[in-house]
Amino acid sequence: MNDTFKLPAHPVPVEIRRDWPRAEFGIDPIQGAVTEALGMRLASAFQPIFAPDGVTVLGEEALLRASLRRKPLAPPAAFAAARASGLLVAFDRLCRTLHLINFAAYARPQRSLFLNVHPELLPAVDAHGAYFERILDSQGFRPHDVVLELLESDAVAAEPEALQRAVGNFRARGYRIALDDFGHAHANFDRLWAVAPDYVKLDRQLLKLAASDATARRGYRQLASLLRDTGALVLAEGVETAAQRDLALEAGVDGLQGYLLGEPGYRV
Repeated sequence: MNDTFKLPAHPVPVEIRRDWPRAEFGIDPIQGAVTEALGMRLASAFQPIFAPDGVTVLGEEALLRASLRRKPLAPPAAFAAARASGLLVAFDRLCRTLHLINFAAYARPQRSLFLNVHPELLPAVDAHGAYFERILDSQGFRPHDVVLELLESDAVAAEPEALQRAVGNFRARGYRIALDDFGHAHANFDRLWAVAPDYVKLDRQLLKLAASDATARRGYRQLASLLRDTGALVLAEGVETAAQRDLALEAGVDGLQGYLLGEPGYRV
């Protein structure tokens, strides 16, 4: 990391030091806190989630930015490399900790951090949850500050009992739950009711289709209404045009996320 400054030792939790004794952390003037693992350079980007007014920021979704030999590497490929090395759980912890370190540097009160949960970690949620809680505490956060995102496709693929057990464990620890990409390919209401999420993020393709088709527009409004009736807050993903924003607001969504309002970016 010749192009970074050293990160002071104290912000890095001891658990991460144990998992990655050779990992080097640093401060990049553009990317903020960065680290290296498995030959990859890792950084955090954040995309804001806005209230319907388009001004108030409700939370931010943390997104992994990985590169290998200075070439961008998609997050699924980065996690696949960790899985192949038998280090998936440790790699997930490292990424979440990096996100927390960066978020802690600028986070404002009342903003939630949305973190993705890798589906293969659901069966290990008991041990993993306790471990991650210590990391949260080391960075000055509580579980209630975090919203854990589960992809709807992963929730559908998971064993129902394992999914309910994992979600119940997360909730017992104080985390909130979001069901991401709802309606991608299909909308599974059985799993929706089983998860009973605090947030449902409507898949971006639904909004794109609704903006170009009157029947889909009515369906989008009806789906948002049905989801809100379950007690969940509904977030519209993929808001890229003013017309899509207006459509989402017309449907009564509780939050907006997309390039029109805020692109993913580094926080320094």
